[in-house]
Amino acid sequence: MGDALDDDLTPRQRARIARHVDECPECGPMLRGLIRVRATLRTFGEPPGRPGASIVPAVLERLRQEPDEPEPPVVSRRGRGA
Repeated sequence: MGDALDDDLTPRQRARIARHVDECPECGPMLRGLIRVRATLRTFGEPPGRPGASIVPAVLERLRQEPDEPEPPVVSRRGRGA
């Protein structure tokens, strides 16, 4: 998924990933979440006057301000002939 996030795929690979993400109940939400995290992180710059300072406090504060999303459903593997 890292290559998909970095747009480092061939057109064929991109199409294959897109099909999988559209169909997979785990990978779709995961990729969308990673895209949101990346977009949010890009809104942060280095703290003014503090080059190299951590952005962690600002990220945590922003996450606290966002509405909670419902937890993804838990998929039970019972009954699948483990």
